Order: sequence, then C-alpha cells, then structure tokens
Amino acid sequence: MTLAETLENLLPLDSTLRFGELRLSRSAKGLYRAVHSRNEASEEALEKLESLKELRELAKFDANNEYRPLKTAPTLKCGWITECEDSADFIGRLDAVYPGLFATWVAYDRGELTPVSLRNTLDRQTGMYRFAGTINDQMANRIMREVCSPGCLRKIAWPIDDQCAVSRIKPNERYIPALCTEACTFAVSTARELVKEAYDKANAPE
Repeated sequence: MTLAETLENLLPLDSTLRFGELRLSRSAKGLYRAVHSRNEASEEALEKLESLKELRELAKFDANNEYRPLKTAPTLKCGWITECEDSADFIGRLDAVYPGLFATWVAYDRGELTPVSLRNTLDRQTGMYRFAGTINDQMANRIMREVCSPGCLRKIAWPIDDQCAVSRIKPNERYIPALCTEACTFAVSTARELVKEAYDKANAPE
C-alpha cells in the first residue's frame, strides 16, 4: 500500500485528524485541508498557501519571525490553510511543514522501522561529541524531560539502551502520532553538555 493510499484510509471522506499542530480534514467530496489546530478565524479569513515553497517558508519562522531550527517544535504559525484534492499532493504539503514525519509513522506502524536506542546514537558520535555516550541513565532521563518533552511535538519511540523495553506507540483514530525514532542533534548536544558539566564538577579544584 502506498503512502497516498494509507492517508486515504486514515482520513476517509468527511473526517478530521490531528497531526502535530495541524488539523487535517477531508470533505465529503474528497477535498483535503490542513490548518493550524489553534486557528480562531474562519477558514474564509485564512491565508491560502498553494505551493510547497510557501509551506516551507511558513515552517521556517515562528509568529515572532524567529528561525525554527526544529520543525517539530510547538511554534508553528497560525492563520493559514492549504487544500488540494490529490492525496499524494497533500502528503507533499505535509512534508513541507513536517519533513518525513508521515512516512516515519507509516513505516513504524507497519513494523518496518526500528527505533535506535539513545546509547547507540551517542556511541556513533565523533569529534567533540565522542564522550556524549558516557552519560548515565539519570542524565538520559533529564534529556527526555528537559529537552525533548517541552521542546518537541514528537513522541519518543527510542529506548535509552537496547536492554530497555519501550512500549510501542499504538495508532489512534483521532490523530497521527508524530514520532521520534532516533535522538536528534539537540539531544546529542545536551548529552555532551551534561557529561562535560559532570566532569568539570568532579575535577573542580578544592
């Protein structure tokens, strides 16, 4: 089954779904729409975005015109709408806002994508990040609590290590889960900072 066919099954005629900060809908006639879930204005008053370029530009900056280095940060602008009739075209529009996120969920849900543990990700690092893999579990939990949870919409699907069991995220009729299947550069950078902080504290002169 293609991604387009999967979308058609997940979003049948006359239905809605949540996806990240988006509200997706498909009319009784088959028209796909995506708007920000916090939009207060009527759809008629929203700015219509028709091209992938416009949607990519939208995703670059928040409401204060600050650059968004993480596209799944909960800072997407409101006040717009994009719509089309073709499911493959609609996936392209979703990818412009959330690159690869829909395909990631589909692959995970099909059992075709295995999350990479945090320690495996950190152990691959080189250069100034090569010591990041020496974090302890307390530090790992701090990363998830202080970096991942407040700053990203994705649900963590990866374990801390390969021996740590993690419950699989299940499908939901009301939303398409936004998944994190491998720790990102923000988590890696924080791991390095925590290791350095612990080292400096342990070796501080008395």
